[in-house]
Amino acid sequence: MAIPWTERRPAGDVDRTWIAVASSSSGSNLIAAAYGGRVWTSTDFGVSWTERRPTGLDENKNWGSVASDSDGSNLIAGVTINGRLYTSDDYGVSWDERFPAGDVGRYWDSVASDNDGSNLIVAAYLKRLWTSSNSGDQWTERRPEGDADKEWSCVASDDNGSNLIAGISPGRLWTSSDFGANWTERRPDGDNDRLWGTVASDDNGSNLIVGASGLGGTGYRLYTSSDYGANWTRRIPPGTGSEEWRGAASDSDGSNLIVSVYGGRLYTSDDYGVNWTEQQPAGATNKNWRSGGSNSTGSYLIVGVTNGRLYTGGYFDLGFRIYNGSSVDSIAAKSLESTDKLRIRKGNTTYGIPLVATGDASASGIRVWDGTAVKAMAKVT
Repeated sequence: MAIPWTERRPAGDVDRTWIAVASSSSGSNLIAAAYGGRVWTSTDFGVSWTERRPTGLDENKNWGSVASDSDGSNLIAGVTINGRLYTSDDYGVSWDERFPAGDVGRYWDSVASDNDGSNLIVAAYLKRLWTSSNSGDQWTERRPEGDADKEWSCVASDDNGSNLIAGISPGRLWTSSDFGANWTERRPDGDNDRLWGTVASDDNGSNLIVGASGLGGTGYRLYTSSDYGANWTRRIPPGTGSEEWRGAASDSDGSNLIVSVYGGRLYTSDDYGVNWTEQQPAGATNKNWRSGGSNSTGSYLIVGVTNGRLYTGGYFDLGFRIYNGSSVDSIAAKSLESTDKLRIRKGNTTYGIPLVATGDASASGIRVWDGTAVKAMAKVT
């Protein structure tokens, strides 16, 4: 299904390298970081943004990673290239520097959080992995590959921090089912090193998606697993072959997925990766897609481009419910446009209510005459 997309401009009408994004479960609370720029948060699905300063200074930084808990209150952000790590427990208003590796800079290329921000995993490229069980106050070094520095590139966590996945670029893929104490090597692509560029997990760690960027001209692959990484299925979205996979994200049960291609297109799936639909936030053109995030149902997405723009996609749930005679429909909302004939106001913001054809997959049971035809209020699916 084609998704409606909206360009967002946290930094104004300028291109940025949107290196990392994350979403709360509802999709209302978002965080986005620009490499060579700033960090921004939104509490209204990306309609408006607030610049945040984790370092406490009015300065650009080479941000490399961000993650959010389920409600967006607990955040973590990392700077790459001899950078530092920061956490917030108040939606990004204030921040604390964290020291997994001691008082030294690292390449914090990937971070992940559980549903309340207590269990964290962070990866330092060319160094080590660390986990925390107390929101970053203390850390434990983890050694899936023994006492050796590695090119750790991507990590993901389930909703309680017990099931973890971590990838090396170039190298291997590892999973843990005990908060990082023990690890199992996984081989989606056989006994081969790959440039693992992105990983994502559902809420219980059973459904996983991983992407490799290739090595020596081979290994540009996308895989999903439904059994915690024991077995894997290669996925090939239409028109893809040797793609540099980046920015994977999953909803709570792993059925709704989004993956992005650096130098290519965006793809979504609503059936665990069996079938895929190309999405075009920036039109029918290739872009250097770099980051992606999803709410808990996959109905609201955020994606970012390298040297480009930030986009949100889908409809969001403001809590508007209508009984249609046989069931209760959750009526969708969207960013307001001048053409929106139905509108709803929540707080200080007015949103549009999208109208779709009555046969559309997102059509609710509520019908409206829009002046030219009978339409249906869209519902959050």
